[in-house]
Amino acid sequence: MSVNSKYIRRKIFDIFSKNMSLIKSHPDIEFKPDFENGYICPLCFDPFFEKDLDSKSKNPLTVEDVPPKSLGGNPKILTCKDCNSKSGHLLDNHLLKRLKELDAREFLPNSEYKTTFSRNGNKANGTVKIDKDGKVVFDIQPQRSDPKSTNRFINDVFPPRKIYNPLFHHYEKQFEQYKTKKFSVKFPENSNIRRSEVALLRIGYLLAFSILGNAFLINGALFKVREQILNPDKIILPKVFWLKYDFPKDLLGINIIKSPKELMCFVAIFNLKTESKIRQFAIALPGPSTPGIDIYKNIEKLLCQGDGYQHIRIEHIPDDDFVKRMDIAWGAHGYWQKYTDGD
Repeated sequence: MSVNSKYIRRKIFDIFSKNMSLIKSHPDIEFKPDFENGYICPLCFDPFFEKDLDSKSKNPLTVEDVPPKSLGGNPKILTCKDCNSKSGHLLDNHLLKRLKELDAREFLPNSEYKTTFSRNGNKANGTVKIDKDGKVVFDIQPQRSDPKSTNRFINDVFPPRKIYNPLFHHYEKQFEQYKTKKFSVKFPENSNIRRSEVALLRIGYLLAFSILGNAFLINGALFKVREQILNPDKIILPKVFWLKYDFPKDLLGINIIKSPKELMCFVAIFNLKTESKIRQFAIALPGPSTPGIDIYKNIEKLLCQGDGYQHIRIEHIPDDDFVKRMDIAWGAHGYWQKYTDGD
């Protein structure tokens, strides 16, 4: 492990450990068992200490890039190795695959995917590449295919042609007539869509924690969110975690929907970047009061029926140092009360 990585982990640990001390100082907050100078993994809620920064410990703290580094993110928080392995690598891999599949379906520049070409029952494996200028290249790879089927496919699509030398065969046609044949290309479906969706939920949740700190975690409605993230193949939450809406750039970060009441929630808005495209995602996270976890049912009911349109009033939470400053350490709850009470 590099010296720089150790420095980053130590820096993040110190910042969030001090933030935890601020949260614990609140008269209405009680931890059992209590602890000092510790860091809570935002996924499993187990406490970790300075010794757990050692990569040789039983379950060390690891750096989390939020969003994943492969999608344009930066190191922002720590999670324990068990949670990182259980949900991070598994989910992030499927999300990256899914976005690259979407790039390929849209034939975007700098996209590439493995596929199968077929015609008249004959198949050949290969890749389709779209370069930075949008040029499409079909690359048939016999080494990845059944040789006999590949040869039949190639001969069917590109039949052998005789080329005559006009100096010696001036009475012959120089080229036989050649007509382009049609063939099909199968688009890839290697990603697990459900895991990709849970990956988005995970990014939104960890982004909110990275900005709002430990106060954000004092919210009973988030229990099911964490359970879903750690068990991506189980149906714990309804299918829809996101708001299908193009929000302005100045709302990137954490926001609160204040109306309609059925949709009141935190919304983490972020960009994911592949080599081909930047896409915006808006992930709903339940707030500490009604509608709570029912937000996901309400999104499906109100935003996924008919044209899906709803007039939404949304407020952006300023990008302050909630994790570092004592006076705004409880900003997650302060802004929730400010924007939702009385509406």
